[in-house]
Amino acid sequence: MDMITIQSDRLKKIGTEIFKAQGMSRERAAFIAETLVEASLTGHDSHGVSYYVRYSKRIKDGFIDPEGEPAIAKETPTTALIDGRWAPGQITAFRAMETAVEKAKEHSVSAVGAYNCNHVGRVGYYTDWAAQRGVVAMMFVNVGHPAATVHGGKGKVFGTNPLSVAVPTGESKPFLVDYATSVVAEGKVTVARSKGEKIPTHWTRDKDGKATDDPWAIKQGGWLLPFGSYKGYCLQLVSELLGAVLTGSRTGPDPQQTPPSTNGVFAIAINPEAFAGLDEFTRNADELFAHVKAVEPEPGARVLIPGEPEWETKEKRMEEGIPLPEEVWDDIVNLARELGLDPDRY
Repeated sequence: MDMITIQSDRLKKIGTEIFKAQGMSRERAAFIAETLVEASLTGHDSHGVSYYVRYSKRIKDGFIDPEGEPAIAKETPTTALIDGRWAPGQITAFRAMETAVEKAKEHSVSAVGAYNCNHVGRVGYYTDWAAQRGVVAMMFVNVGHPAATVHGGKGKVFGTNPLSVAVPTGESKPFLVDYATSVVAEGKVTVARSKGEKIPTHWTRDKDGKATDDPWAIKQGGWLLPFGSYKGYCLQLVSELLGAVLTGSRTGPDPQQTPPSTNGVFAIAINPEAFAGLDEFTRNADELFAHVKAVEPEPGARVLIPGEPEWETKEKRMEEGIPLPEEVWDDIVNLARELGLDPDRY
């Protein structure tokens, strides 16, 4: 598959105009575009700018309300439950994390859930945002679109159910854990299909339960596997219980017809000032990371801190541009033209 490189600023501009042309305010459209470009910049192409086209289809189909406004359904000083009202998922997820951070700043620890929520994109965007504001943050997300099996099982049972943890740091780059509880996000299989590439055989099983390197198998009755055998399966259930069951969102086995890739969101925020204190926490975190980085690596390997690969990729792509399959770029350009935009202007 041929690739093309596009600068991030251009992708943000065209994304903003695409969403604005479909009823979003400029501020909202720019935010959605920013989250998707940020995913592409950090190497998470599975959650990146290819979603310009997917979200646009969901807007057209009536699943995403471009002007929808999330509302608080329940609230206490330290908790909140948000009805996303089928607004763009990024708006709901950010509202959840923003609310959690505000409450943690005042009351030390908080938890905020959200339901009726569209696809939120890259979960690490929200926890990283919170960590940059001096708060330890966690987010658990269920995906109401079965794609992965359970440990020892066959067939699609749950979504990819990602989770993320981020902490504030001092001199170190932010610590960020962000991954699906399946071996990979389903979007990574989609990326492989768009590039015409094979996939590792430990990612999926075909409809007969056999290992396969065919990225089309998941579209033909196959399924993803949980990462780490039974350990990933346990975390898969944790994300389902917190993201969906606790918030009243759709669970994986629910046959109810709702928008594709609905998410249930559960955010936790912890103010370090209630414990060791922010300064001591960040200082000790930096020392811990330095200790880890000093470990002698295996031949041909590197010792990395979670989040470091994303930062390295972002620095490279900010300078060189974001590589996209030509098919993905063509889809974005064609979408812009369908909306009456001139993509050559951006």
